Amino acid sequence: MPDTDTHTIPRQFQPDPADVAMCDRARDRYAGDRKSRWRRRRKRHAQLPNLIIIGGLKCGTTSIHHYLGLHPEIQMSKPKELNFFVSELNWDLGLDWYASRFDSRFKVRGESSPHYTNLPRFQGVPERIHHHCPDARLIYMVRDPIKRILSHWVHATGAGYETGDMVEVLSKPDTSYMNRSKYWMQLQPYLEYFDREQIAIITQEELQSEREETMRKAFRFVGVDDSFTSEQFDREWEKSSAKQGDKYQFMERLIKLPGLRSLDRNFDRLPESLRWLVEKVVHDPEKPPAPKPKLPDDLFETVRARFTEDVAQLQKFAGREFAGWHDYS
Repeated sequence: MPDTDTHTIPRQFQPDPADVAMCDRARDRYAGDRKSRWRRRRKRHAQLPNLIIIGGLKCGTTSIHHYLGLHPEIQMSKPKELNFFVSELNWDLGLDWYASRFDSRFKVRGESSPHYTNLPRFQGVPERIHHHCPDARLIYMVRDPIKRILSHWVHATGAGYETGDMVEVLSKPDTSYMNRSKYWMQLQPYLEYFDREQIAIITQEELQSEREETMRKAFRFVGVDDSFTSEQFDREWEKSSAKQGDKYQFMERLIKLPGLRSLDRNFDRLPESLRWLVEKVVHDPEKPPAPKPKLPDDLFETVRARFTEDVAQLQKFAGREFAGWHDYS
């Protein structure tokens, strides 16, 4: 496969340790596939996707992935996060492996990989996607930048990726916590390769407060029957509040043990009904949201100012102001 990477990571760029740990785990989840020729061979009905959710991290990608997959005309990948177009993660598994995650008998075939918007660490992703899937529709899930940062922090600390002091770490302007909330910056390389009508911006806030209407818009965008609905739209997947709980943190420690790593690697491949049983135990979706950490007032204002232009440009691109966001003007 040709590598269409035209960008280079600046010499001075150093990824923060929490992001390194998170990405190492994303690559490790496919260790078994690297060792197996059978898993990497092209399968019957294999075909490349025509729908890719490109992020963002902690913005509702897991939920919309499941909601889209309920539609009879849509097949969403299992596992969810393939991270194939990131050269440092799973590009080495090969195009046959990737195409075999999808079934040509479905009108729409999709995947969701938040690491596709992880600049400046991972570059060249839009070029690779366009080279192999030029007609793909792209959905970019976003949420209030500061709320996303705090959810990212809860996720990283709950999983054991992050061990630093919150105020000290979030005071730095160029960590993955900040960069992943700069949605307009992350979107720029995609605009070099994909037409405007191929890209949809959906906010997590819209998905939560107007789920039926948001899913109808998503179905129209990808070109399937938009009248479809499901009682499973009521399910919320991987609520971040659970990551502060004892059950989640115990499970995170448990699956890092050598004998149980294969469970972590293969969890996303389980049938939907079985995954939901585990979800209810570990993430407890019926539990009220836990209090989020709060930035000190002076740091809040400092962080908020970092996103003024980025939010303005994204809302202009989307053609609407995003309800439920802080004022970044």
